[in-house]
Amino acid sequence: MDEDQFPLLSQHLKPEERGVSSPRFSGISILVGNPMGSIKELHKEVFVKIPISTQLAKNFSRFHNESPDSVLKNELDEDGDFMRMQKALDLLPNVPTLGKQPSMDPFVNTTPNITGVYETVKTVLLAPVAVVRMLLIGLLLLVGFLNTKVALIGWEKGGVLQPWRRKLMGFTRLCARGILYCFGFYWIRRVGKPACKDVAPIVVSNHVSFIDPLFYFYELFPSIVSSKAHDRFYLVGTIIRSMQVIPVDKLSAESRKNATLEIKRRAASMEFPSVLLFPEGTTTNGKALIAFKQGAFAPGFPIQPVVIRYPFAHFDISWGDISLCDVLFRMLTQFTNFMEVEYLPVIYPSAREVQNPSEFSDRVRDEMAHALGVPVTEHTHGDLMLSLHARRLCLNSPSNYMVELGRVEKVLGLRAGAVKIFLEKFAAMNPTSCGTVSLNQFVKWHHMPKCWMSKKIFDLFDKSGQGFTTFREFVAVMGSITKSKEFKSQMKAAYDACNLQNSDCISQLELEKCLKLSMPTISSAYVRAWFSKISQHDDGAISWEDFQVFLETNPELLPIFMVGTF
Repeated sequence: MDEDQFPLLSQHLKPEERGVSSPRFSGISILVGNPMGSIKELHKEVFVKIPISTQLAKNFSRFHNESPDSVLKNELDEDGDFMRMQKALDLLPNVPTLGKQPSMDPFVNTTPNITGVYETVKTVLLAPVAVVRMLLIGLLLLVGFLNTKVALIGWEKGGVLQPWRRKLMGFTRLCARGILYCFGFYWIRRVGKPACKDVAPIVVSNHVSFIDPLFYFYELFPSIVSSKAHDRFYLVGTIIRSMQVIPVDKLSAESRKNATLEIKRRAASMEFPSVLLFPEGTTTNGKALIAFKQGAFAPGFPIQPVVIRYPFAHFDISWGDISLCDVLFRMLTQFTNFMEVEYLPVIYPSAREVQNPSEFSDRVRDEMAHALGVPVTEHTHGDLMLSLHARRLCLNSPSNYMVELGRVEKVLGLRAGAVKIFLEKFAAMNPTSCGTVSLNQFVKWHHMPKCWMSKKIFDLFDKSGQGFTTFREFVAVMGSITKSKEFKSQMKAAYDACNLQNSDCISQLELEKCLKLSMPTISSAYVRAWFSKISQHDDGAISWEDFQVFLETNPELLPIFMVGTF
């Protein structure tokens, strides 16, 4: 048996049995064993010698003896100055990880359509009953509205609702219970009891349906935080006003700050009832608790958590990605609907939690999630808006484009508006049905040749090394670059490096020279495409303003322009 003939087998021989210390051959080995057994049970080995070219053997040896980057550098020397390009990439900030994306969608309604024989027959039979129910709801709403108007005569909006007015509102609260009855909530199961105002001045609850505030209006008649837009609702707006609403504009930071101060003022005053808040800030399907807003926890008062469940067999009444009309119709065509309310023990903040409301909110959320038996996520209402926007952009599986905006805002400081712009860009790359973008899609959309620099830029997004990037990874990279403290100064340095003539603008020729420093193989057609994308005016030049807007929209391309600064 010759070692040159069976080089891999020689590795199993004892040192004294070998002719040489290592094989002098490049080939492959085939191991044939018992497919039902383990490696140790191999009963036969066959070694096949396949000649290969000298160059291939040399390359094979290089990849075993040199680092991948070193081999890539040697092979791509013709693609640019490796050291300068690496320095440009090193200027980018470290990209924080956002963790694994939750597999569940907290906003999806699990029974959006009428399916099955039972549901179809029941809907047809109860359609006339739904009409009667709607008429009764309208009548109860009108009666409650008229009673509320009487109770609020002479009352100044935002002031304390006197005891006699609250007693008059008792009749409107009974009308609310009648509306719940019309919706099929004949019995409401309660566990525990609500705490007194002097024990827990603030009440927080999960939010699943528009039924939640209707129930609390009847049960507790608390003071609530509500969007300013609700005040304009016909009939309902007046009734909501009777709950001594704390109005808030979600888009205004000043309004949110004032609302937090008002919550603290009312919680501290015994003239007002308990303050009720839905800290999730939107409705979910009840399968998870999403990120909590801090308004209820910033005052540092004891809080009573309350959890609401809607057990169902045929129709999920959660109001997330389903229209209000569909929810109403399906609710009214059910024989009965079920609701469970559990009042949890009052939670008192520690001295540390008074100073750190986010820790207090996390503890309260964990207690509520434990009672509900559901996980917690960092989704916000903005994630629902991203999902709906993805649907408008005709993207498959819109839930793939929710990124847990609560986490994104904490880690990167990005708001929903900025992430929405990133989504539009990601969608333009034509992601797959799984919501991923490959290297080929990435370079094609950016009009880049497939070279060392374009691959390295894509690797910033492809943290998993699987050859594709998700929208969550895309947001992490885009956000970390744009929020970097050096981003603006780096843009200016890149512009100056491209402006070879030190004039007021960059010409197409100057842009081409700049691009070829990092992408020497870029075609003239691609250069023209870049010039067209950067130049905002038909003046045949790129101004600083044009350049700045382009990089703010495409921050991942900054290293390409930064190569010229070294």
